[in-house]
Amino acid sequence: MFLSSILQSTLGDFLYAVGFFVEYSFVRLVRGLKSIWRWLLVSLGNLLVVALRPPVQALVDFGSALRQPGQLLRYLLPLVATGGLVFLVRAGLSLPFALRVEVNGQTVGYVASESVFDSARADVLARVNSARTLLAADSETLDWEIEPGYTLSVSTETMTETEIANEILRISGSEITEGTAVYVDGALRFVTTEGDHLRRYLRTIEEPWEDPTSTSTRVSFAHDLRLVDGVYLTDSITPYTDILQDLQAEDGALLQVQVNQTVTEVQEIAYDTETQEDSEMDFGKSETIQAGVPGSQAITHELTYVNGTLLDDQVVDVQVLQSPTPEIIRRGTRLQSGMIGKLGTGTFIWPVPGYRSISRWANLNRNSPGYHRGVDIAAPYGTPIYAADSGTVVAVVHMHYSWGNYVQIDHGNGYKTLYAHMSSFAVELGDTVTQGQVIGYVGNTGNSYGNHCHLEMTYNDVLFSARDVFPDMPTRNPDF
Repeated sequence: MFLSSILQSTLGDFLYAVGFFVEYSFVRLVRGLKSIWRWLLVSLGNLLVVALRPPVQALVDFGSALRQPGQLLRYLLPLVATGGLVFLVRAGLSLPFALRVEVNGQTVGYVASESVFDSARADVLARVNSARTLLAADSETLDWEIEPGYTLSVSTETMTETEIANEILRISGSEITEGTAVYVDGALRFVTTEGDHLRRYLRTIEEPWEDPTSTSTRVSFAHDLRLVDGVYLTDSITPYTDILQDLQAEDGALLQVQVNQTVTEVQEIAYDTETQEDSEMDFGKSETIQAGVPGSQAITHELTYVNGTLLDDQVVDVQVLQSPTPEIIRRGTRLQSGMIGKLGTGTFIWPVPGYRSISRWANLNRNSPGYHRGVDIAAPYGTPIYAADSGTVVAVVHMHYSWGNYVQIDHGNGYKTLYAHMSSFAVELGDTVTQGQVIGYVGNTGNSYGNHCHLEMTYNDVLFSARDVFPDMPTRNPDF
């Protein structure tokens, strides 16, 4: 009873201590959270006071100003000035600014930009120089200088560079006339009053090359010939016959017709072949598990002809119409029992996998009437023959009197193999082959009495029997 009383007292003390600790921890947590909450409220209140003080003060001041007209003006005048400035800026930006072109203080017209003015000025200069060139040929001079300028102005109506160039010439006071300028590759070459006749003449040259039924054919001159109507100096006019003579000079080089044609053709995209090796399928066997399907693509060419001769053919676009489907072939890698062997440092595979019928093994006893240098493996005509090991093809011989068609491989480690009586070859002299690569096909060439593969093996040029490498292969003739 005494022990029981002690246990109850101890248990009671423990439970009390646990309860006290839990209650005390909970009370401390609640007090901490309350302190954090009070701090957050005070901080938020202070932030609101700081943030709201300026607008509240402004409202108070504005209310006081309403009661005092003099103070109200202090607030209204800056607002009115700001609004006026915004209005002026927006009105100024919306004005149609242009460049006013002037010659000798007289307004010629308006252009949209400085680049238009520069082009017009260059055009005027080219017209003047053209006139100077013609007059120089007649030992005359043209005393004509003009320098247009421009200032920024406001105008809703602007002129093109050709129009402003015409007006500059009109206002210059020189003798001018309506005409047509002939530009060749961007340079002014001639000015004529027979512009309509020249246009018709050029059209007669282009028309034979045009194809009204084609929307992808563009006909032009190989040299950029451009005719521009306008106002030109009278002294720059070239006789029409002289212009034709110059254009037709050098076998009509300036009048060569260029035809640009866009042609689209559909081409086949060859499919790839993927080979998957299967260790569950016999070596030398394969099957197609997915047939290859060619794809197609549309190739667009830009063809350039000059007088009917093709000078350029560029591919400008390629669109894949149908992606090709790859061909997937499963190829067996499993060798049957006895078809792989190792001798010294050489590892070999049976050269005619799947065929184990051996008419006779090698008999290397020269004094024996059954002397035979290698093993004869019977197989149907055309059966693939594989390299027993990797190496270099050192002999590809056609119609040897005894071996017929044969291949010899040097494996680089002292070993060589020779495969005879082939019907055809799959390698050439000097080729590097890997173990299991097709090197030829079973045949009946040379001193042979049936389709078979004759295999000889040497080490340091000394014959040894393949039976030493493949001891588990059967034979129909146990005597050899």
